[in-house]
Amino acid sequence: MATDPVCGMQVNEAAAKYKTVLDHTSYYFCCQSCLTKFESAPNHYLLTTSGNCCSGKSSSSEKPRHTEHNHSGDYICPMCEGVRQQGPGSCPKCGMALEPESPTAASQKTAYTCPMHPEVIKDEPGDCPKCGMALEATTIEETDNTEYKDILKRFIVGGLLALPVFIIAMLSEMAPTLLPTSVTLKQWYFLEAILATPVVFWAGWPFLVRAVQSLKTGYFNMFTLIGLGVSVAWTYSMVALLLPGIFPSTMQQSGTVPVFFEAAAVITVLVLLGQVLELKARSQTNQAISLLMGLVPKTARKVTESGQENDIPIEDVVVG
Repeated sequence: MATDPVCGMQVNEAAAKYKTVLDHTSYYFCCQSCLTKFESAPNHYLLTTSGNCCSGKSSSSEKPRHTEHNHSGDYICPMCEGVRQQGPGSCPKCGMALEPESPTAASQKTAYTCPMHPEVIKDEPGDCPKCGMALEATTIEETDNTEYKDILKRFIVGGLLALPVFIIAMLSEMAPTLLPTSVTLKQWYFLEAILATPVVFWAGWPFLVRAVQSLKTGYFNMFTLIGLGVSVAWTYSMVALLLPGIFPSTMQQSGTVPVFFEAAAVITVLVLLGQVLELKARSQTNQAISLLMGLVPKTARKVTESGQENDIPIEDVVVG
């Protein structure tokens, strides 16, 4: 077994996936994060000692310097191997929200679930809507739904603002006679811009941040496409609204150029809807796993040589 020079963990040399060679010496690591830290500053993790001064010879030998590195606070990407960082954030490769690698202490609450259908979780006692069995009380950990609540709020506000933008755009294109004649087409475009701008730059801000991050890292993903499409549609529409004269006359209609504010707003809201459904599904999956983990026995029955039976904590059970 080799010792990780960054965190001090024991690593199986034969099965190690992360290793490097420095000065003809091989070093093995528990994860990509430790390897990256070592390669960026190897001298920081290696301790140099001098040889026997009495012999008149000096030699240097590098020994691993064990530094404390607590992986319990690391967050990883469930889709991309090797992505790890301290604290929450988004994956630089696929843009998904990172999840804690190790379970953290969380508040607990009493919930009622069906023993046959663990996905059925209710806050009050009752019957299972699938099989009719009485729900049983159990204790589950309350997961952190901060991101879900934030995305849900952005979806609701963005949807309320995007709906009139979509209606105005469709009526002006397909049934202009239904719009009040006292309002000009350019004024309708200005109203679309006022409503669509907060949808793009507030409701869709997390997607724009992830798109910029993907461009910086070179890992293009879904958010790269969404960010480019939405930003280009909004930028073009704003230029067409404020500077219609720079466009060819063939594109102009009564001094205005068609805009695509509704496309930018609707795409943002639809992506937000997808994120809401994804985060909701992940939260329910985590709760179901927590319920299954709660079924693990807390005690084991030990039979002594005299035949006496005693219940002991499951943590005290050892192999052998």
